[in-house]
Amino acid sequence: MRNTWLIIQREYMERVRTTSFVVLTLLAPAIMTALMILPAKLATMGDKAQHIVVVTSTPQFGEMVRQRLLSANSASDRDEDDDGTSSQANDAKQTGANRTGASQTDEKQFIIDVDANPTEAERAVLRDRVTAQAIDGYLWLTDDAIASGKVTWASRNLAGSAQRSRWSEELSRIMLYQRLSKSNVSAEQADLLLKPIKVDAVRIEHGRETKDSSGKKFLEVVVMVMLIYVAVLLYGISVMRSVLEEKNSRVMEVLLSSATSTELMIGKIFGVGAVGLTQIVVWVVMAGVFALPALAMQPNLSDLLVPPAVLVAFAVFFLLGYLLFSAMYAAIGAITTTEQEGQQLQFIIVIPLVLSVFMLSSVVRTPDAPFVVWMSMVPFFAPVLMYARIVIQTPPAWQIALSLFLLIATIAGLLILCARIYRIGILIYGKRPNLPEILKWLKYAKT
Repeated sequence: MRNTWLIIQREYMERVRTTSFVVLTLLAPAIMTALMILPAKLATMGDKAQHIVVVTSTPQFGEMVRQRLLSANSASDRDEDDDGTSSQANDAKQTGANRTGASQTDEKQFIIDVDANPTEAERAVLRDRVTAQAIDGYLWLTDDAIASGKVTWASRNLAGSAQRSRWSEELSRIMLYQRLSKSNVSAEQADLLLKPIKVDAVRIEHGRETKDSSGKKFLEVVVMVMLIYVAVLLYGISVMRSVLEEKNSRVMEVLLSSATSTELMIGKIFGVGAVGLTQIVVWVVMAGVFALPALAMQPNLSDLLVPPAVLVAFAVFFLLGYLLFSAMYAAIGAITTTEQEGQQLQFIIVIPLVLSVFMLSSVVRTPDAPFVVWMSMVPFFAPVLMYARIVIQTPPAWQIALSLFLLIATIAGLLILCARIYRIGILIYGKRPNLPEILKWLKYAKT
């Protein structure tokens, strides 16, 4: 035990004293923040009001379409529409914007003109204006186009699916208003008839209905997966690289005179793992400090808090998952002679993580499906899938206990097997051993 503790201290202090560790620990949060913020900033830089022309058969219909489209692109008016506010009230609130033909929105401004000359010659003129960048596009909304059910939007850039869907929905509502008005239905009655129905999703857990927060829970699962990836790919590779370095420098022969191969392997796994945990703790603290002002302004702060049981499950499955995969990395470092060979074999370790990510959608949709339940018991998938099930819908206690038992038993078995591989592999130089030779190591090596 004393030798293992000394090796853990050596592995830990050797890495945390390096300049690269300090720089990465302090700069990584800033780099990640920049990668998240900069694309959004760059996407909005240079945004200007989108100038479009609505071509209709009559100016009255074109004016109504213009006002409705401006209202549809206004966030405040969209909220009022969802609450059943009448179209007349919405139009009154948009009076200032309608006079200038612009809609002030959080996403983008729109300038809409009405053209009541639906001729081919006018269409050619509009195409020339689009080409000359005098306007951004035109909406061909003539009576013939409406009758055929195919309205054309022409522009230099194709409209996004969200914008097309929004406009299609709004144009359909406009036509319904028109048809209802011809049947002597007032605007208030039309709003009541066309009021959308919202479906609130609730989850029944332990006989109680709880508000569905699948988006927040899915984010918790994604954070777990990201941290597992970082821990396995960065720090697991560090374990493999450390074994290779000492193996190639013959330092291992000296170390084996004072400690057993099992003590060396466990010391490396825990020592490098402590380095990774140190970085993650620093990042979490920094994120918490910078996020506190924003969290304090949230009216429903309780919705953002993670339950203590989820935090405990996160810590347990994260640590066990790291130990499981790091032991495999140590074994790969022992049986290979170069880092290139180790990188070729590490796909064996990454495959379970990749498959776990692919199965996350099934876990979110049906966390108690038989396939999901049994796959979450498999130790190589449990760190991600069982944790995801705990976040989405807490499974029975016996399933969590069985998953932890199998995971711990697998880690113990892997440590024994990997220690046998490690004992002989770290002293082998030259040709990489094949599978029959590795099986002989497992049979004859003594830890």
